[in-house]
Amino acid sequence: MLTQRQQDTLDFIRNYIQEFGKAPLVSEIAEGLNLTSQGTTHRYIQALVDEGVLERLVGRTRGLRLVGQESGNDEPEAVTLPVMGKIAAGRLVEAVPDESEIDLGEMFSGKGRFVLKVNGDSMIDKAIMSGDWVVIQSQQTARHGDIVVALIDGYDATLKTLLLNDDGTITLMPANVNYEPVTLPAQRVAIQGVVVGQLRTYP
Repeated sequence: MLTQRQQDTLDFIRNYIQEFGKAPLVSEIAEGLNLTSQGTTHRYIQALVDEGVLERLVGRTRGLRLVGQESGNDEPEAVTLPVMGKIAAGRLVEAVPDESEIDLGEMFSGKGRFVLKVNGDSMIDKAIMSGDWVVIQSQQTARHGDIVVALIDGYDATLKTLLLNDDGTITLMPANVNYEPVTLPAQRVAIQGVVVGQLRTYP
């Protein structure tokens, strides 16, 4: 036997799945029910799980499913990591816990995106190290100051900062004093994409 608020929660989840084809986030449930506390929302959800009418899908950002019914979300399972709070990189402050998650797929994926592994140290002063992975948005135009994948003379590809000069030339600027910038006529340079993200792992 569900309480009225538990039934309201179940109805909201059911209606959301029917309308959007995916389960709602806890924050969306709280907003939809005019609840100020996500903790209260979590308790309503857990009560529905305990009653056997709702199921949690571990490791999914939108990990709620009505028992006996598909969630309607045919997308592959998200790769998520919990956000445990903020940490100081300057003065010492308390690390404040959080309860949210980051969907790595949502953060880095997108139409026309691909990944390249960096080989070389010409961009180290932009914190792009050899062995890093950069996420590229495939496009043929870029703005002054963007970090781009540039194809020179249709053959040599390089990762550099794009500088658009007043005389119509393009400078490909490294971020390492040991490398010289290269200035070329614009027709010799074809933009292949713009850096929109970066990944690095540690042993």
